[in-house]
Amino acid sequence: MTHLNLQAVTRRFGAVHAVDDVDLSVPDGKLVCFLGPSGCGKTTLLRMIAGLETPTEGSIHFAGRDITRLPANRRDFGMVFQSLALFPHMTVAQNVAYPLKLRKVAKARQTRRVAELLELIQLPHMANRPVTQLSGGQRQRVAIARAIASEPQLLLLDEPLSALDAKLREAMQVEIRLLQQRLGITTIMVTHDQREAMTMADEIVVMEKGRIAQVGKPLDIYRDPVSEFVADFIGLGNILPVRYDGAGVVSLPGGRRIAVTPNPGAPLADARQPGAAGDAIRLLIRPEDICVKAATEAPNPNRLPGTVTFIRDVGASLEATIDCVGFTLTAATTPRETPGLALGMPVLAELPPHACKLIAARAA
Repeated sequence: MTHLNLQAVTRRFGAVHAVDDVDLSVPDGKLVCFLGPSGCGKTTLLRMIAGLETPTEGSIHFAGRDITRLPANRRDFGMVFQSLALFPHMTVAQNVAYPLKLRKVAKARQTRRVAELLELIQLPHMANRPVTQLSGGQRQRVAIARAIASEPQLLLLDEPLSALDAKLREAMQVEIRLLQQRLGITTIMVTHDQREAMTMADEIVVMEKGRIAQVGKPLDIYRDPVSEFVADFIGLGNILPVRYDGAGVVSLPGGRRIAVTPNPGAPLADARQPGAAGDAIRLLIRPEDICVKAATEAPNPNRLPGTVTFIRDVGASLEATIDCVGFTLTAATTPRETPGLALGMPVLAELPPHACKLIAARAA
């Protein structure tokens, strides 16, 4: 069942298209992340779903009902803002109970519901504490509890973790994901952090300049991006301008030719595999797919000679920068796989054909 449908949704501010002709279906019970750089339209799109903005064109349907122009207070959605917007003069319990009070829920029911939610977010012992005395992570949990107090059909999160430090942010990513799965509530979250989206989402919507660039499961988007923009935004990647000969071979900067495996299921004319010889295309290979070999190993066309110019050593893993003729590669490896790796060392960077993806070049 699809809970939420957007059809040709557009939002203009004067001559600026903040959101441009977006079609999207959000399945029931899933966590979907709107991901993209600042100014790509993700928050404007979330605000239109919430009812805080009205589309210039298009329609929004929820559970089969047209809600395009339905006021926000009649949509029965919960929302957590970037600022959290907790009431500083209230206690934790009073903040959580606030939406129930607005709906004139019976006092006894309010008390029971608040107790349930404080158990759920593991803060029952802080019911009477002012929110000003809570840590950042505790405030985050209270904001989520308040958002789901009235049992909304849809939960909207607008960059709720952006103000937290890195360690707490990662812990909260797991907490929110586990809570969402436990409740089974359909959730849409806005973020510009691709690691956060990869960690939390069932599905990622990558946005670029007000439009949807790609929709898919996190690993599908990471492994099979449709364009240079998506490949560059999702994870680390080596993206090189190449010339494709139409027969499984590309020419790299500097003149070397290597074999590539055509993208499965993609016709040569498809955007993922621009096919005519000489098309402006890019080769993508992820750092973890590059095999770093000793310079003395047997050569082959996909083993490129180079020199190690930088090493980032974080203990369990190594990230090596390798200068090749005409371009630079970043390879991810481990001390066990490449013992003795050192600056200035000559190596062979092996690019397996199956790991080399041909993608559309970024639009000018």
